[in-house]
Amino acid sequence: MSLSKVAAYPEEKSHGPTTVCVTGVTGFVAGHVVARLLELGHTVHGTCRSPERTETVEHLQALPGASERLKLFKADLTDEGSYDEPLKGCTYLIHVASPYIVAVKPNEIRAKLLDPAINGTANVLGSVARTPSIQRVVLTSSCASIYGNPHEYGKDHVYTEENWNPTATETVLPYYYSKKMAEEKAWELFKAQGDNPRWKLVVINPAVIIGPPLSKRTDGESIGIIKQITTGKAYPLAPAMGMGSVDVRDVAAAHCLAMVHPGAQGRYICVDRSIWFADIAKTIKEAYPDSRMKPPLASAPKWLLYIVGPSAGLPRDMVTHAVGMIPHFNNTKIQREMGFKFTPVTEGIKDAVAEMLRLKLIQPF
Repeated sequence: MSLSKVAAYPEEKSHGPTTVCVTGVTGFVAGHVVARLLELGHTVHGTCRSPERTETVEHLQALPGASERLKLFKADLTDEGSYDEPLKGCTYLIHVASPYIVAVKPNEIRAKLLDPAINGTANVLGSVARTPSIQRVVLTSSCASIYGNPHEYGKDHVYTEENWNPTATETVLPYYYSKKMAEEKAWELFKAQGDNPRWKLVVINPAVIIGPPLSKRTDGESIGIIKQITTGKAYPLAPAMGMGSVDVRDVAAAHCLAMVHPGAQGRYICVDRSIWFADIAKTIKEAYPDSRMKPPLASAPKWLLYIVGPSAGLPRDMVTHAVGMIPHFNNTKIQREMGFKFTPVTEGIKDAVAEMLRLKLIQPF
């Protein structure tokens, strides 16, 4: 498994070394962003809530170039001003940090999801406003801010960057709502600069991100999906859920390219293609044909998922708005404007399994 699977784009190669702040560096995506930036020769100011906890950051400190060019800072989305220090001297900010909780109790939605996502974005961009060296902000948003129910505009609708999620609310798909509101807050603060903005905003909108973790402590939606499949929890029935999918190394490359590309502007859907849950299981079985793993035989009926879903981390609003449906995305903008090329997501699935086996996140199956 190579961190360098996605080669550097011409715009990345031609841009000289600079200093970049990356938020939430202990996360799945941000770790890959840090690895790519270091590989490109940049200095990285990485933020996380507990940089003193060696077990959460040691995989970052072991990256090539980290001992010379990675500096970790303590910062929290809910702590106003905590990003002032890490942003000092930086030319760019890649803001990845945001809460990811799909199953959240109704009385905890605002405290655990909305406030950290929305106010956190405002806090980080408040620090940007106080840091004159920052020229561009690349924000990690999500396709969750683009759509809620794949059929909300009709079964065959193809989503573009012009779409904004019309379905999610504070009580329906609250995670989706948090991503939408956080992105809207970012655009609001960017536009508040007026006609001659000092800093530019570019937004990356990935869907389900699949690929190899950097450490045993890496968390991510795809990590959980692969664990379910390889441990047999998806057998004999699995939810008939479709999702946009993209390799995590492509997501990291999209952020780093958007940071320096002179033509980067607006939002970018970052999706290789849409797949069904069962397609992931099929890809794993084809890569490991001698394994004992049993792919799902059929789809779990929706009525059953309404009953057992919540106890398995699948809330009823997800059952209503995701099961039996698959979203479709137009990914041509990022390819046309930045010359971006997608890695087949099947490679991300295979590399994820291989690395999870190596790290013993899963056992031989």
